[in-house]
Amino acid sequence: MSYRLQDLSLDDRRSILSDRTSSTGPPPSVPPKEPSIFDLREALGLPPSASTSSVATASAHTPPLGLRHYQQQQQQGQQHHHQQLLQQQQQQAPPPLFQDNSSAHSWPLASDHQQQQQQQQHHAAGHLAAAPSFLRHHHPHHHGGNTMAHSSKAHTQCLHLCSNTAAAADRVAEKMAEYTTLVKHLPHGFDVLANDLLDTSQVLFLIEAGLSEAVRQGQSAPLDMITVLDKKFRAALNQFRTLDQIVQKQLDYERKGAMGRMKRGFGRVFGDSGLDSHTTSLVKTREDLKMSAYMFQWSVTADKIESELGIGYIGLSSALESSDLRRKRAAGSIASEDLQKGQALFNRPPGSAPHHTESDQFRLPSIPQASLSQQHQHQQAQNSRADRAGPLSHDSSLSGESGHFGRASSADHDSPLTRYTDPSIVGSYDGGALHLSHQRGGGKAGAGAVAPGLGTFDEIPEPSLELEALVSDVVSLDLEGSKVSRLKSEPFTMPRRRPRSKIDADKANAHEALVGAVRSRDNRLLTQLLDRGVSPNAGSSGSDPLNEAIMAQDGEALRLLLLYGGDPNETDRDDVCPLVAAVERSFLEAAVALLKYGADPNLSAAGPDSETPLTVAAVAHNVRLTHLLLMYGGNARQTTANGSTLLIESVGKKTPKTLVEMLLACGADPDAKNREGTTVLFQAVTSGRADIVGILLEGGASPNLPGPKHMLWPSTYQPACLKLLLVHGADYKKAPGVMELAASINSIESIRILLDAGVDPNAKKDGVYTPLCTAIRDNRSDIFELLLSRGADPNVPASEYPTFKCITHNRLSFLPALVAAGATLNTPRGILETAVSSNYMEAMKWLLDQGLDPDDKTPNGRTALTSAIRDGRVEMVDELLRRGANPNVRGQDWPVCMAVRNPDMLRRILAVLPEPRAFKGVVERAVVANQLESVKLLLDAGVSVEDRNGGVFSPLTTALREGRRDIVAFLIKEGGADVNAPGEHLPIVKALRRRQEGAAGYDEMIDMLLDKGADPNKMYRGWNGIMQALESGDLPVLKKLCKRSGVDLSVKDELGRTVTEIAISRRWEEAVNILLASSN
Repeated sequence: MSYRLQDLSLDDRRSILSDRTSSTGPPPSVPPKEPSIFDLREALGLPPSASTSSVATASAHTPPLGLRHYQQQQQQGQQHHHQQLLQQQQQQAPPPLFQDNSSAHSWPLASDHQQQQQQQQHHAAGHLAAAPSFLRHHHPHHHGGNTMAHSSKAHTQCLHLCSNTAAAADRVAEKMAEYTTLVKHLPHGFDVLANDLLDTSQVLFLIEAGLSEAVRQGQSAPLDMITVLDKKFRAALNQFRTLDQIVQKQLDYERKGAMGRMKRGFGRVFGDSGLDSHTTSLVKTREDLKMSAYMFQWSVTADKIESELGIGYIGLSSALESSDLRRKRAAGSIASEDLQKGQALFNRPPGSAPHHTESDQFRLPSIPQASLSQQHQHQQAQNSRADRAGPLSHDSSLSGESGHFGRASSADHDSPLTRYTDPSIVGSYDGGALHLSHQRGGGKAGAGAVAPGLGTFDEIPEPSLELEALVSDVVSLDLEGSKVSRLKSEPFTMPRRRPRSKIDADKANAHEALVGAVRSRDNRLLTQLLDRGVSPNAGSSGSDPLNEAIMAQDGEALRLLLLYGGDPNETDRDDVCPLVAAVERSFLEAAVALLKYGADPNLSAAGPDSETPLTVAAVAHNVRLTHLLLMYGGNARQTTANGSTLLIESVGKKTPKTLVEMLLACGADPDAKNREGTTVLFQAVTSGRADIVGILLEGGASPNLPGPKHMLWPSTYQPACLKLLLVHGADYKKAPGVMELAASINSIESIRILLDAGVDPNAKKDGVYTPLCTAIRDNRSDIFELLLSRGADPNVPASEYPTFKCITHNRLSFLPALVAAGATLNTPRGILETAVSSNYMEAMKWLLDQGLDPDDKTPNGRTALTSAIRDGRVEMVDELLRRGANPNVRGQDWPVCMAVRNPDMLRRILAVLPEPRAFKGVVERAVVANQLESVKLLLDAGVSVEDRNGGVFSPLTTALREGRRDIVAFLIKEGGADVNAPGEHLPIVKALRRRQEGAAGYDEMIDMLLDKGADPNKMYRGWNGIMQALESGDLPVLKKLCKRSGVDLSVKDELGRTVTEIAISRRWEEAVNILLASSN
């Protein structure tokens, strides 16, 4: 970058020209280049000098004299410089920031050899711009003492103000980084504001480093330039303070939780308009400061800028990187334009004027590249210079964007825009400086590859060769076998490294920045933070960097954290230690490294549900990791968080046999139980793993230990396991009924195994159930025949006898086999009645065919005929009567009394019943059953209409009580029932009482009784109809009775009262008058 002479005073220009043509003074450190239209005074906001405008037109098209003279010298010595360049590899220190071209004392005095080296290195690297002459080096003889002292003091104050401004920006970045950790969703536009803040801070860091370097070298800028910088810093400081207050307020809301967010959310303060205004202000501030930063880019290296980076900048940058929100530079960006302009300037024919666009005045051209052969020969020197290049140096873009670098032409290999995407080199941008690290794996990145930590979180990191070398001795072992060789962890012999400084050890959010670097897989930034004293262990936020590295499958990050003292046994906020995380992710190399650095395979966190690494590996059936953890001292007898054992928790349907053999070989107890009393043998049996059952039995597991049940019970479901247990001494006598269980689950294979082992086929389960009855119940003819053939007794009862089981479960086909095997049909009695109750007509006929007595009774007195009548089975009644069943034989009741409920059934019984009148109360039962047809059948059969049931209940009174109007009418009109014959009471009294209760239809029945001569004055048990009417207080009925039958005033009740006395006692004068008027 060069400066136009028009920007300088006439005296300054003459001094420059005289210095350039003079042979007495030393040569300049940096040869001047072609003039550019970039106006530094205009960029800094300084007023142009008085002489500038006067000579601007004259010098616009004519190269300066010193420049022409220098070009001639350059052409003459180019070949000599090129030969010496191939022999030089030393690197030139940057030129002084502020030079004075008017005096020989402003140039550093050096030997001829040193001057020759400087010139050679400048030719190899390209033409660097000369510093402007108005940036003075302080010497007493150049200016008066007061001016120099005042300028130096102003420079120091400007540096102090710049530091305060950068610190204010870093505080805002720190709070914004914290804000990203508190909210689930960032407000709209937050990422744009954050990126602009980072870019502005980046410019401030560069200016601060440049001013600091100038103070260190005893240099100072002119007062007018310092005045402009001071104005810009104060404006930026005010803006950062305003933004700090707003961000702090939102942080307070978030820290208060739900109540704070309810009061005022982030969106209300950072609405679209407010966010845009802050973003716009930051962009303007950045552009103003960026113009001022141009003059510091020659001498400020990346290391100096890195030392100025704040923890807030690092934290916010990492937070944006982890969320993939850090601004990326797309194709066609300003960086690409700068590169094209630099290439065009380099490829321009000598002597031709450059073509400038409107935007050129805001950008610096790229450095002209050396030839490809030169670049190949001096790659090491280029990489060294690239390590010192700052983000705002002439090798980088000065646009407002940062992040990924775009693609560049393959011809411009010397440019940092292409050097950092070289196939063998990967670059990482940590927000403050650009760093290089050689890519592993043969260079597959290619041009335009993104730097680690700037890609998406889902990128798969390349394997760490250093980690692989560290763990290769263990990983190469046979970890699939069951034989475990113990190894001792020696963490004190492992590689260690101490941080170079503790500069960031106590900074706020340093841990968050470290975690962000791990999450974004930015190992370059991770190394820097660790080297600056940031702890690799879990911080106050509870995030463990080791766990984060494992979750990201980043072996190199894990190695770095362990190298700098990461604690492999520390847990995060979820009580997860790194070794558990490695096991959960099946990260074998990480697990080996952790164990070598002292990780405890038996470590259990404080949480109630926390498991040890060995438990996690065993439960996950990870043979290699389990083998590894056992090698390093894992305890195979440990209990899990739920009180179980490793063997029990690891055994399942898909458990590798090797895993069980390995645990047993390392001392696991095969008979240990969990809290539910389960043993691993029980677990293996229920999982159907006969192979593991055999391993456990061979390993000492007891086949007779209940766990919680005897092993034979669950093994009945698994014939292979059952056979193994019996072979190894399982005692079937300790599991009585196991044969019935095998029959119940229809496992004929298990039944055969048990029969072969000598189990009794008649053994009952729970003292009730037999295998034979179970086979009948389940209709398993194969098991039924097997049991009978192996000695099952057909007369041994379960809940019922086998023959009865065949009847109740419709298994008539099994009855002949049972009878042939010795089953008796008469013992116990009642099998025929059981067939009737089961409505099994076919079985009833088969039993009758076998000669069973049709009148045979069950132990509770039921007969087949009465059960058939009870259930209304007319066909069975006909069959039984046809087969000789006697209707005079009482079952649960007399057949004829039971048959009154069904007239068809009664008709059949009466047809064979010789004397129906022998059964007292049968008509009254027919009335109760509301069967008028049965009443008629019985009366036709000669049964008396007055036949009382139990000697009390007559058919008429029962019909009146039940409200059977049709039966009452039939009995009175056709049946010849006596209306004055008492049953449980007189018919008229019964009718009056039911009417009092509110039953319907009794007025008509009372009239029928009175019409047939019912006498309300007739006494029965000290009571009559008139007294009942008085008792009911029923005046209409009383009038009706007195009118139809008159009143006998002489009759008395049980208390000796007449009807008039009863009426008087109730103060019923109207009733008294009616009685007296109707007396006989």
